[in-house]
Amino acid sequence: MKLPSLAAVVAAVSMPILAGCAAPPPQDAVYPLRPEQSVVLARGTVLTYDSYSDSRCPANTRCVWAGRLIFRFLIDGPNGAEEFTLGPDQPTATPASLHGARITLDTSAIPPARAAGTLRPSDIIPVTLKISAK
Repeated sequence: MKLPSLAAVVAAVSMPILAGCAAPPPQDAVYPLRPEQSVVLARGTVLTYDSYSDSRCPANTRCVWAGRLIFRFLIDGPNGAEEFTLGPDQPTATPASLHGARITLDTSAIPPARAAGTLRPSDIIPVTLKISAK
């Protein structure tokens, strides 16, 4: 009777262990989020709406530059943390930690820029994200 090699035994034992460490890909879903809010996309994978930067020209004013709106997100998963941004000019991302899943920003849900003088430091901009698996 031939005995299995040491490499075959190690491979047979470690495959279930390694498979248990890999995070499953996220499911298709829609998530409304507010700044600093998190959602679990898959076991061990958390998406956080970290912050936003809004330099858009206020409503009812004339500006030389239209400005930009950028939303910053963090994904914390088994392979570490990953940062990405979305905005009206770049509404989709495919972060490596999501194994091919796409994140799309619902640009129709973004509120318009506020009028000059009505912006308050406590104002927030919520977002709606759609996760699409492969």
